Amino acid sequence: MRLSTPSLFLFRSFILRRLFQEKPRSLVTVLGISLGIGVILAIQLANESSVRGFKAALEVISGRTSLEITGAAGPLDELRVMELSWLEGFGQVSPIVEGEAVFRTASGAAEVLRVLGVDILRDRSFREYKLVEFANRRTEPSAPEFLGILNDPRAVVLTRRFAEKHGIEVGQVVEVIVSDRRERLTVKGLLRHEGPARALDGNVALMDIAAAQWMFGRLGRLDRIDVLLDEERSVVAAEQEIAKQLPAGLRVQRPTRRGEQVERMLQAFHFNLAALSNIALLVGLFLVYNTVSTSVITRRKEIGVLRSLGVSRPMVMGLFLGEAAGLAAVGCLVALPLARLLSLGAIRLTSTTVKHLYVSSAAAPATIGMGEVCLAFGVGLPLALFAAGIPAREASRIAPAEAIRSLPSENGAFRLGWQHRWLPPILFGLAFWFSRFEAIDGLPVFGYAAALSIVFGAAFIVPWLLAGFSRFGAKPLNWMFGVEGRLANSNLVGGIKRISVSVAALAVSLSMLTAIAIMIGSFRETVIYWVGQTLRADLYVAPATRSNVASDSSLSPDVEQKVRAHPDVIAVDRFVSFLVPYDGGTILLGGGEFRVLLDHGGLLFKSPKNGREAMQSAAERDAVLVSESFSLKYRKKTGDSLVLDTSHGAAAFQVAAVYYDYASDRGTVVMDRSCLERHFGPQPLKSLTVYLKPGANAEEARDSILSSVGSAHRVSVHTNSSLRAEVLRIFDSTFAITYALEAIAIFVAILGIAATLFTLILDRKADLRVLRWVGAEQGQIRRMVVIEAALLGLASQLIGLGVGWLLSLVLIYVINVQSFGWTIQFHLPSAFLLQSSVLILVATALAGLYPAHRASALEKAVAPQE
Repeated sequence: MRLSTPSLFLFRSFILRRLFQEKPRSLVTVLGISLGIGVILAIQLANESSVRGFKAALEVISGRTSLEITGAAGPLDELRVMELSWLEGFGQVSPIVEGEAVFRTASGAAEVLRVLGVDILRDRSFREYKLVEFANRRTEPSAPEFLGILNDPRAVVLTRRFAEKHGIEVGQVVEVIVSDRRERLTVKGLLRHEGPARALDGNVALMDIAAAQWMFGRLGRLDRIDVLLDEERSVVAAEQEIAKQLPAGLRVQRPTRRGEQVERMLQAFHFNLAALSNIALLVGLFLVYNTVSTSVITRRKEIGVLRSLGVSRPMVMGLFLGEAAGLAAVGCLVALPLARLLSLGAIRLTSTTVKHLYVSSAAAPATIGMGEVCLAFGVGLPLALFAAGIPAREASRIAPAEAIRSLPSENGAFRLGWQHRWLPPILFGLAFWFSRFEAIDGLPVFGYAAALSIVFGAAFIVPWLLAGFSRFGAKPLNWMFGVEGRLANSNLVGGIKRISVSVAALAVSLSMLTAIAIMIGSFRETVIYWVGQTLRADLYVAPATRSNVASDSSLSPDVEQKVRAHPDVIAVDRFVSFLVPYDGGTILLGGGEFRVLLDHGGLLFKSPKNGREAMQSAAERDAVLVSESFSLKYRKKTGDSLVLDTSHGAAAFQVAAVYYDYASDRGTVVMDRSCLERHFGPQPLKSLTVYLKPGANAEEARDSILSSVGSAHRVSVHTNSSLRAEVLRIFDSTFAITYALEAIAIFVAILGIAATLFTLILDRKADLRVLRWVGAEQGQIRRMVVIEAALLGLASQLIGLGVGWLLSLVLIYVINVQSFGWTIQFHLPSAFLLQSSVLILVATALAGLYPAHRASALEKAVAPQE
C-alpha cells in the first residue's frame, strides 16, 4: 500500500468489496435512493411538460412576432382594426384567427389540429411557411401563388408530417369537427417541418383568415393582431408607447405572456405535487441510514483492527460516509432513466386534471437534461451523507479493545433522551403557529412548514410510543402467539434505538397516506353534496370537442333552436364563459340567465345567508357572483367592488354573493347574460343547461335531441346522472397521482423495515445461536422474526393513523384553502383506512420473511464445556 493513497486502498478493500459481497443489501439501498430521486425528477418533468407543450407551440407559432394586440375580454371586433392604422408606424401588422379542429383517424382516435387563419401576404414576414408540395408541384410558390392556394374558402394546408402519418395526399378532402359541426376541407398543400409546422408535432393547419372566421363562427372577429417591430425599435419602449395609444378594451402584450399566464394558473397544482414527491426521497434516506448502520454493526471487529493499526477516527468516519456517497451516486445514475419512465406515467395521471381544469394542450415529451442531472446529484449526495452521519460517527467512536472483544453495541435498556420528551411538543406547537400564517404568492409555504413540523415531531416521539407499545403488548402477544410472541416483544424492547428510525420512516409514509385519504375522502363527499345541490338540470348540452371550461368550442344557434323546440323542454340556461386578465392573473368570466337559475337551478352560497335574494338583485343591476376560490385569492367579499377590463374600458362591478364552486380553482366571476353582453359584447354560446317538464324521461329526451340535431352537428348531451358520474370520474383521476406517489413512498419504507430486521438479526446473532442451542426450532425462529415485522407494521400504522389525522387537518383547512380556495367538509373514510391498515400489516409481515429465513439458518451455538 502506497502511503500517498491509504484512504483509497482502504475504501476499495474495506467498503467496496463488502458492498459487492452483500449484493441484496446494496441493491435494496440503491433502489430506495433511485426511487426517491426518480420520483422528484419525474414530478418536475411532468410539471414542466404541462406548460412545455403550450409554450413550445406558442414560441414556434409566434415566429418573429414582437408584440400582440388582443381584446381585453376575448376576441376583438374587426372593425376596430381600422382605428389601429397608426400601428404600421411601429412596423408590420398581421391579423390572426386561431382555433382548434378535431380530425378523426382511421382507428377512430381524435387528433387535435391547431388551425391558423392568416392574411398570407402579410403573415409571411412573421412566420416561415415552406410548401413542399402543392398542385402537383414541389417548388416553392410565389406570394400570389400562395394566396391563390388559400383563396378557396374550403382550402387548408397541412404539414407533411401530419399528412404522412394519416396517409393524406394533396387534393384529398378531409373531414374535421369544429365545435359542434362537421366541416369538409380540401388539402391544397403540405408544409415542410419548419416554422409553425414544427408546433404540436406537426398538428397544425393553415387557412385564409376569412375562411377561418367562417369555419369557427367568428365573422368580424379577430383573436389578435401580431406586430413585427422595425429593427431600430425597442420592444420595451414600443410596448409602453402602444399601451398609451390603444383605445379602451384593447391591450398589448408580448407573446410569451400567454405562457406565463398558463404557468401561473398551474403554480399551486405543481407546488403541491412537488411537495408530495419529496416524501419518497425522505423515506429513501432511511435506507441509507440502515445500510451504513448494518455495515457498522457487522464489522465492529474489523473497525477495531483498523483503529488498533493506527487508522484515525476521521478516516473511519470518512470510509462510511464514502459508502453512503457511493450508494447515492449509483442511485442517482439509476434514477435518471427511471425518472424518464416515471414521468411518462405522471404525465398520463396529471393530463386529465390539466386538460379539464387549466389548459388544453398536448404535453411535450419529458427529456432528461443537465439540469435534472445536477438536481439528482445535488439533492441525493448531500442528503445521503446527512443520513449516514450518525452511524458513521458511531463507527468512528468504537474503541479498538471493545470491538475486538465483541462487546455489545448497546448496553442496558433504551432510555428516552431529552429530544424525545421535549422536541415533539415544541414541533407540534410550531406546526400550530405555522398554520396561522397566510400563503406566500398563492403558495401554502407555511402550511407545508406546519406539516413538516408534525412529521418531525412524530419521528421524535416514535421511541416513546414504541416503549409504551411494547410494555403493554407483552401479555397479549404471549396469549396470541406464545413464546414466539413474548420473545418478539422482548427483542423489540431491546432494539428500540435501532428500529425507531425505520418505524418513523414507515409511519411518516403511512401518515401521509392517511392524511391524503382523509383529505380526498372529505373532498369527494363535499363534491358529491355540491353536485347534488348545484346540478339540478335534467340535461347538459355542449360541443363534442369541448375539453375544459375555458375551451373556445361553441354551440351553433341551430342546435340551441332545436333544443328549445323540444316538446319536453321547459327552460334553457345559455351559458358562456371565457378567460380574462385580472390582477396579474387569469380568471374565468361566465354569463348565465339568472332568472332561469332562480326558478329551476340551485347554487350553494357561502355569503350572504340569503343568496337567492342577492342573485335576484344582481340580475337587475351590474352586480356579480364570485366563486369561493376567487373570493379567497383576491380577498373580495360580499359588498366589495372589483374592476374588470371590458370591451368599452374598465368597469366596476359589485360582489352580490360568494358561492361554492369546485369546477375550477382559478377563480370565477359570473354575471347575468344581459349584463355580460352589455359590457363585453355578444359571446359564442358554450353550453346549454336544459330543464325538462315534470314527468319527462331524461334518457328519452336525450336520445330525441341527439336525433333532431342529426349528423350535421356533433354534441354531447349528458343526463343529470351521467354528468355526476363524469364529475366523479374526473375527480378520481385528478387524485390518482397522489396515491401513486404515496404507494412508492410506502414501498420504499417497507424495504426499510426488511433492512432493519436484517440489521437486528446481524446484531443479535449470538442471542439467536443461544436460542437454537437451548432447543428453539428453525420454525420458531422464523415465526418470531415475522411477528417482529408485523409488530413494526402495526406500530407504524397506529402512529401513522394518529399523525395522519393531524396532517389531514393541515391539508384540509390550511393547504387546500390557500392553494385552491376550496372549503372542504371533514369526512373520515373508515372503510379505506381499515383496508389499508390490514394490507400494511400483511405487507410488513411478508417483508420479514427473508430476514426470518436468514435468522433460522444460523447454526447452533457451541455448547459450553462441563
